[in-house]
Amino acid sequence: MRAAVLHLAFAGLGAQHAVSGAYEDNTASLEVSRKLGYREDGIERHAVRAEPAVLRRLRLTAEQWQQQQMVPVTIEGLPECLPWFGLE
Repeated sequence: MRAAVLHLAFAGLGAQHAVSGAYEDNTASLEVSRKLGYREDGIERHAVRAEPAVLRRLRLTAEQWQQQQMVPVTIEGLPECLPWFGLE
């Protein structure tokens, strides 16, 4: 699902980058992001249930996505939807 959204963002809507984040104890989410090509983009410190927690920020550029894309994705019917995204 995340690969489809990234393909829509980059190939369909012309996004330059995508950002994501996960708390460092959410290894499954971090691994999915890394597998898709995201790279570390810093950390944020938060309090979760009154306990310190570290959020790892991740960033993926359009160029990195093109090099890393492993899942074939096609877009159908996008031109009719572009006005909903503020694009013509």
